[in-house]
Amino acid sequence: MPGFKKYTPVLLIIAAMAAGACTKGSDAPQKTPKMASLNVVNAVTDVNAVNFYLNGTRQNTNSAIYLGGTSGYNNFPIGTQTYQFKVDSPSRTLLTEVKITLPDSGAVYTAVLAGQRSANNLTTIFTQDKFVADTVLRSHIRFIQASQGTQAYDVFVGDTLAFKNQTFKSVTDFMPTGQGKKTVKVMAAGTSTVLYTTSVTVLAASYYTLFTYGQPNVTGKDALATSIILNR
Repeated sequence: MPGFKKYTPVLLIIAAMAAGACTKGSDAPQKTPKMASLNVVNAVTDVNAVNFYLNGTRQNTNSAIYLGGTSGYNNFPIGTQTYQFKVDSPSRTLLTEVKITLPDSGAVYTAVLAGQRSANNLTTIFTQDKFVADTVLRSHIRFIQASQGTQAYDVFVGDTLAFKNQTFKSVTDFMPTGQGKKTVKVMAAGTSTVLYTTSVTVLAASYYTLFTYGQPNVTGKDALATSIILNR
């Protein structure tokens, strides 16, 4: 018949095998990306609250991140990605873009956004959160010096815990201490000059980050202060 082509059985078998191979390839399962956890902290003194974005999508969905506050841990693919920080306002003004690398699958990290928008000195302090096992179930506190452009501090928590000579971007290990209410003193390093004091209450079997922000000898929103967040 015109237009009708004859195919040998061998050609038909080859065509069927090729079609089957294509079908199998399209059914291959997608690889699950390896993930790590990231916690974002706001230490920008002249912005009331911030949000952070990845690929145009806001990641802190429960609430804006207010000064001294935290996003809580969110899971992200490991590797290097560019995160955007924006003002929490209808304008969603971009504050900065930061490349952050999450190296290890299953690991836990914290990024602190620090500085002043008006001074154009925003930067991030990035660290891995290493929770050391403690059979005694004590409180654990680490210190992050997030006061942009300031001197070194000696920081005392209660009567037993001290973080000495902490310069900007310094991050300590989690250190054990007893539970309960404790007085926090921020002092100029190597002196008896108290720059800031407050009190915090910590619980047993918990891990906290204490951090500074702002400037000493300044009043208003840019004044030196501390905040403490619960990591675990």
